[in-house]
Amino acid sequence: MALPSWCTDSVSVLRAPLVSIRGTEERDWGAATRHTVEGCSFQPSSTDTDTSQARRAVSVDAVLYAPHGSDIKTGDRVSFGGSVYSVVGRPFDRESPFSAADHMRVELALWEG
Repeated sequence: MALPSWCTDSVSVLRAPLVSIRGTEERDWGAATRHTVEGCSFQPSSTDTDTSQARRAVSVDAVLYAPHGSDIKTGDRVSFGGSVYSVVGRPFDRESPFSAADHMRVELALWEG
């Protein structure tokens, strides 16, 4: 079963290959590929500003509800609304026990400053 009809957000998923740099594997974001996932619901969940430093760092947390089985993985980034968020933890599929829509839940974070 698909997510509800009001889930109309589209996101771009950026996936960078792992490369070895000085013996450490890191993501090469300059060589990232991009694909679109449609039928999502993007939900900002919290924001915070670090006022203890002269440089005011801002963080934003969000949750993306995507269709079950979407191609979103740990280490990816998700672009939505002009901002690029990092996938936090592992995205996971949730199967509904009560005939509601199965979906994928993806925790996202954005840091600025």
